[in-house]
Amino acid sequence: MRRLLILGFLASCVIGAGAQGHGGRLIFSTLHSEALEKNLLGVPADVGFVVYLPPSYDIAPTRRYPVLYLLHGNGGNARRWIDGGYQGLNMKTAMDAAISSGRGKEFIVVMPDANTRYSGSHYVNSSVNGNWADFLARELVRYIDKTYRTIREPASRGLAGHSMGGRGTFFLAATVPGVYGAIYALSPGRMAFEAFPAIDDTTWRRVLAISDPTNPPPDVRVALGFAAAYSPNPSKPPLFVDFPVQILDNRLKVIGSVFDRWIAKDPITLVAKQPENLRALRAIHFSCGTEDTLIGPNRLMAEVLTKAGLRFTFEEYKGDHSGQIRERIETKVIPMFSSNLAFQ
Repeated sequence: MRRLLILGFLASCVIGAGAQGHGGRLIFSTLHSEALEKNLLGVPADVGFVVYLPPSYDIAPTRRYPVLYLLHGNGGNARRWIDGGYQGLNMKTAMDAAISSGRGKEFIVVMPDANTRYSGSHYVNSSVNGNWADFLARELVRYIDKTYRTIREPASRGLAGHSMGGRGTFFLAATVPGVYGAIYALSPGRMAFEAFPAIDDTTWRRVLAISDPTNPPPDVRVALGFAAAYSPNPSKPPLFVDFPVQILDNRLKVIGSVFDRWIAKDPITLVAKQPENLRALRAIHFSCGTEDTLIGPNRLMAEVLTKAGLRFTFEEYKGDHSGQIRERIETKVIPMFSSNLAFQ
C-alpha cells in the first residue's frame, strides 16, 4: 500500500491554554485520504477534522488517552460540534465542564468532516462518493494513533454521531468490528428502508426528472446522496447512480435489484444478520425523541438488538430530531464514554 500522505498540521490552528485547570484545546487539521482519491463527485481527498485534547494532555507527557470519534449529520461538518449548531453546543466547553465537575473523564475527541456534493457520505464505501468507511475506521484511526498519545486498543475507542452520523455509528460498528469499543447513536437517521422509506414518492418523482446535478434543491440533493452511497454506478454519468425506483404507468415501482443494494447497507439488516460483530462492544447506547419522525426505525432497532441477545440501552425522550442534542451530549454521551471506555 502506498504511503499515506499526511497533511496533518500544515494549516492547523490551536485554541485553548491546554494547562490543567484552564481547559483543553482544539486543533484544526487536514488528512489526505487514499480511500477518497478516486471519488467521482470531485470531493476533496484532503479531509478536515477537529481534535479536542483534554486539559492534562500537555502537562502529562507519558499519559495516554481513549478517543471518541464524533460523526455529524447530513449536510453538516465538523464545526457543527463546536459552533453552537446544537442549542449552543461547543464540545470543548462541554468536555471541559464535564471534566472539571467530575461528570466526565479526560479523553480525546475527533470530529471529522464527511460532506459530499450530495450533502452526505453516509459513512459507507462507495465507488462514487469514495470509501468513507475505510477513511474513518482505518486511515483516520491510524493517523490519530500515530500523532497523539492514544490508548491503541478497541476498548479505548468510542464512536458516536447524530442523525446520519448516528446511522453511520451503527453501520461502522456492524461492518468494521474490532475497531471501536463503545457506541452512542443520537437520533439515528433513516433505517429499515423496507418498512420506513428513506425518500417519499413526491421527492422521487422530482429526482427521476433531474438531469443536471449541479445545483439540485435540498430534498433532491439528499435523495441523490442516498443513491450515491447505497447504489452508486460509475458508468452512469453525470449523476453516477442507480435509482431504486422507476415510473411505470405513472406509478412509482421499486427496482428490486437496486433496492436490495440499499437493504444490504441498512443497519437494521446488518445487525440482524451479523450481530456477532457487535458482541465485543462494551456498551451500545442510542436515543431518539418521541416527536422525531424516525422514532419508528429506532424502536425497530431496539427490537432487533433484543432478538439478537445484545445488551444495549435505548432511551426515548420528549423532543424532535435535532432537539436536546446539546443536553444529551453533556448529560448522557460524555458520561457514558467516561464509564465504558478503557482508561490508562
